[in-house]
Amino acid sequence: MKKRRAIADMDSKISIIIPAYNIVGFIGRSIECALAQDVPKELLEVIVVDDGSTDGTGDVADEYHKKDSRVRVIHKANGGVSAARNDGVKAATGDFIFFFDGDDFEESYTCREVVEIAERQAADGVIYGYSRYEDEEVKEVCLPHFPEELYVGQDIVRKVVPAFAGFTNKDINNWLRGEKDALYVENPALWRMLIRRSVILQNDLKFDTSLKVGEDTVFITDYLSCCKRVAVIQKCYYYLVTRTTSDIDHSHREVFSRHDVIKLNDAREKLIERIQNRIGIDITEYFAGTIVMSAVEMAFLLSKKKEKSYSERCKAYHAYIDDPKVQKAIRNFKPGRGSLIRKMPFIMLRCGAYGLLFFYASLLNAVHYDYKR
Repeated sequence: MKKRRAIADMDSKISIIIPAYNIVGFIGRSIECALAQDVPKELLEVIVVDDGSTDGTGDVADEYHKKDSRVRVIHKANGGVSAARNDGVKAATGDFIFFFDGDDFEESYTCREVVEIAERQAADGVIYGYSRYEDEEVKEVCLPHFPEELYVGQDIVRKVVPAFAGFTNKDINNWLRGEKDALYVENPALWRMLIRRSVILQNDLKFDTSLKVGEDTVFITDYLSCCKRVAVIQKCYYYLVTRTTSDIDHSHREVFSRHDVIKLNDAREKLIERIQNRIGIDITEYFAGTIVMSAVEMAFLLSKKKEKSYSERCKAYHAYIDDPKVQKAIRNFKPGRGSLIRKMPFIMLRCGAYGLLFFYASLLNAVHYDYKR
């Protein structure tokens, strides 16, 4: 058995960046877990970015700074999690970065073990598992769905990136045929991946502050395309705390905002161009099925909302469908065999029968049919 290196032998500095907005009841535990990491004290810094909190979150962070100089607090006007993370990266001095959320927590050995693997494998990124935590207990253990422990060179973009980016047209047709997990996508949250700061700096990577949804997916995809080696650990280190007021729950509820999804499609197009220029690989297909599926799911979402009239909601749907990027994705998709009730929306899309699709979605909603992935 290989002997574990002593903690005192670590020489890589670690930056833990915690964006925080109105989580006064949780930020204390988050900071304490970060400070409890079993690495040499001089090699750890905890950067809390108070994103314009109004509930005292920033005050709590300041108190921890007074007690422990490893805690650094940035106070800023509210600008969203992407802007907060960008500010955290600017302030960071570590060789490696962990992006943790202020209402979650992690094991005390997370940083040490993950950094050791990064150093041993000479990896630019390390992906690991997490547990869904609710009502003071683990509800689900989520391990990475990757068959290998190390990915090198173009295999990172060909085998790792697709799992985070979305799903393809082929994946949709597999789903129509009833194939299990056909539309499985890895959780693209930043807190489940170790980042090498030099890769961010050398490639001038930034979080897209225009995005309200999908910002993690875009950044992770961009970052992975810059990596030379990526390691995967089949072990859970992080605890994702589920609560109805958390950012992650809010993003799930609002994920199909028409304007937000259009912005995400714009960001995807720019991302595709960057990666094509960077390494010569076209990742258009990685997102194609996701865009087509969003065109169907948007119909079900907007037809269900009752805040506006039917005609206003139908008009809003047409405004989304008419986006050139959505139209291009629809043209390139051909529905295969499968469940008719699942397949009908895609047939209507291909035929341009958007009003009929909206009406079809309204009927299924009226009878409480749960059309979902």
